[in-house]
Amino acid sequence: MGARGNNEKTYACYEEISNLRVDVDSPPVAIYKRLDSELSKDIEDRTYQIIIPIPNNKNGKRKSLRTSDRDRAIKKAEEEVIDLKVQLRMGVKVIATSVRKLVDDFLKQKYSLVRDEWEGKQDAGQRSITKQRYKLIEGKINNYFVPFVGNNSNAKTLSYKEFDSGWESWRKLNPVGRGLKKIQPKQSTIKDEMGMIREVWTWGQKYGYIEPTLLKPFEDINLIPDETNQRPTWEQDEWKRFSRRLREWRKSKQYSGDNKQFWDTLVAYNLVYFLANSGLRVGEAFKLRWQDIKFFERDRKKTDDKIFFNDKLGAIVQVHKSSKTGAREVLTQGGIYLERIQLKSKFRKKSDFVFADLQGKQLNRKWFDTLFDDMRKFTNSFEDTGKHLVPYSLRHFYATTRIYAKIDSAFIAKNMGITQSRLRNSYDQAFTRMMSEELFKRPDTSSLPKLRESGEGAYKFRMPTRKKVSNPIQELDTVFISDEE
Repeated sequence: MGARGNNEKTYACYEEISNLRVDVDSPPVAIYKRLDSELSKDIEDRTYQIIIPIPNNKNGKRKSLRTSDRDRAIKKAEEEVIDLKVQLRMGVKVIATSVRKLVDDFLKQKYSLVRDEWEGKQDAGQRSITKQRYKLIEGKINNYFVPFVGNNSNAKTLSYKEFDSGWESWRKLNPVGRGLKKIQPKQSTIKDEMGMIREVWTWGQKYGYIEPTLLKPFEDINLIPDETNQRPTWEQDEWKRFSRRLREWRKSKQYSGDNKQFWDTLVAYNLVYFLANSGLRVGEAFKLRWQDIKFFERDRKKTDDKIFFNDKLGAIVQVHKSSKTGAREVLTQGGIYLERIQLKSKFRKKSDFVFADLQGKQLNRKWFDTLFDDMRKFTNSFEDTGKHLVPYSLRHFYATTRIYAKIDSAFIAKNMGITQSRLRNSYDQAFTRMMSEELFKRPDTSSLPKLRESGEGAYKFRMPTRKKVSNPIQELDTVFISDEE
């Protein structure tokens, strides 16, 4: 023991613990007391500090052991080294790093998920994101998260309280855009950014950039966007007009003599009805191959492995595991729209894409966005509804039509690849409307619940129970979005 160094930070009670190392090649761990701190206390009453040499790091890890007792300090040093060894084996960052380093490493990991970078590789089963989504995340984090906390701030000392109390107001004072064109962010935008911050925070804690014991920001804030901020969809009467004009759009395009236009029209038209009958995300649909589609037959002799729901061809669709919410099976009555494409396509092998161009190459979102925009203009959908309808609106149409039809919410959520709570939060307005319509119906006295005696002369309602559906496929019989009158 003794002193080490000759400046104001001279160590007192310096001692190397020879048998305590991170690995066999590392210098031993040392404990000491600082002469430049706790000046009001005698040396013996000052707390011990620790230096843990770490491979490939010249400074090592330093922290207070929060005790002035030597034996207790050595015991706590042993615990620190054990924890450190585990973290190093797991690849966790054990040295304080800047927010800049945290963000750069997070974005590097995020970029590895961009599907164009890994599609077709051995690890293609992981969830992917589009380049557009990556660019959005990169921009939000660099333009708002980093300036809010500071580029060179210590990531380990980030405080959730700072975000909870100041993020929303700060963000509104830092609107989107430049100069006079700056636009105040919508509440849905702020919530989306809160979700991104929590994602960075969770990742940072997992890999040791942020202390794992720290609470995450925005714990008490509902990050699910309000229904009013979600993409619009059709009401039933609006859909009827849209569907009628869409048939006219198909006819105007398909008989032009242009093979590409004929094929694009056929695929896009049937894709619209398939999405409205399945609830798939647009990106999920484009990943489908014929091996992911199973047609079935019911209530009649089985032929060609196909099933007709009330004379409507149904299908079980296997959604790719790289989708936003992972792999799932989707039951749909919209099999007829897939079959129409299959019958005309030259690419019907199991490994061929369902939604492919004339060369068999996978079609994409940009292609569909262009054609959907043409559909929207032809059908005068904006003038008719006042809504800026987009391809994703078809997924919302699927959900709302099933909710209004009183399909079991568990079935709807499972088909859509979301939780029931998320379904109810996202479509609260639709559930409320459905219940309101039920409440204001004229009562049918024949089906009123009967009273029964319970206990000491008390009466309670015996409410009718919902009939259990033994086969979930039966749920599909209620709603079918047809392209016929």
